[in-house]
Amino acid sequence: MTHKILVVDDEENMQVLLKRVLSKAGYDIECAGSGEAALRLAADRSFDLAVVDVCMPEMDGIEVLKKLKAINTQIPVIMISAYPVWGKKQNAERMGCTDYLSKPIDMKQLKELIKKELDGSAQKIED
Repeated sequence: MTHKILVVDDEENMQVLLKRVLSKAGYDIECAGSGEAALRLAADRSFDLAVVDVCMPEMDGIEVLKKLKAINTQIPVIMISAYPVWGKKQNAERMGCTDYLSKPIDMKQLKELIKKELDGSAQKIED
């Protein structure tokens, strides 16, 4: 079974990079350029994990996290940010973000986090 991952980032270059890297790792990737677009996708499709940028216009990643968790309480969410946003990191962790990475992203680390989360969620389902 191929895991479906939702990538949410307002920077098209980041969407392209993450889609390419994670697709090569064997994941089915859907990208959204805004929080609104991400929530529309999440309402129509089931995702196994989301990677969400913190700093986006109109709806920031913290709000996206909150609304994704309202749609699917079990979805692991990895937050990413190019800016030092300590307060936002703490807020994201309180709302259930799985992990928090700073840009530029270490792709090996991201793939390891995703694998750990998806393997862990599969175990939770089996238990």
